[in-house]
Amino acid sequence: MAGYLLGVDVQPSAEMVVALVNTSPARNGEEGLVSSDVLVEMGRAAKIYYRPDFTEAEVLGMRRLRDRLDEILRADSQEARFAMLNELFYSAAAIPQIVTHAEDPNPHFHYTLEDASYVDHIKGVTAYALARLIIMGEYDRLRTCEADGCNRLFLDTTRNGKRRYCSSQTCGNRIHTARYRNRKQQSRPSRTYARRS
Repeated sequence: MAGYLLGVDVQPSAEMVVALVNTSPARNGEEGLVSSDVLVEMGRAAKIYYRPDFTEAEVLGMRRLRDRLDEILRADSQEARFAMLNELFYSAAAIPQIVTHAEDPNPHFHYTLEDASYVDHIKGVTAYALARLIIMGEYDRLRTCEADGCNRLFLDTTRNGKRRYCSSQTCGNRIHTARYRNRKQQSRPSRTYARRS
């Protein structure tokens, strides 16, 4: 249970939102959701244990869900966001239940019935994550990277909630290196050469 700043049921689900949205060409520059294998990897990383069916229809359904989640993230009012989230809950036939299973024996929520489709399972999980972040007052921890040329979404899990870049190793380092070089350049004394007569 420990290690999740935002809670054991919220943070993994929110990380699934981030992983899924970042497969979009609008965020990633190219289509990242090319097969159900990508879904397996995302689920493993986020500790979401539903198994995809490995069909083309499922991949297309997940792309539609991804695009809807990005619409929700970019909504210009809370009312619009609530309406879209409620529509996701409804379309997934979300019925929260407390469960345990082999992959995670700790009690936790599932948001859809066991026989729901993979797409509906993930609809329930991701809609729950966004709704809980809103209710907890932590929705602004979902942010777009501030680095030039990067449009990736990230979940800020730092204690102070001040992270600005999707990755400190890539975008963060690139920005800090550019700023350092700029400061060095500006601090160099300009050389003037006297002409010899």
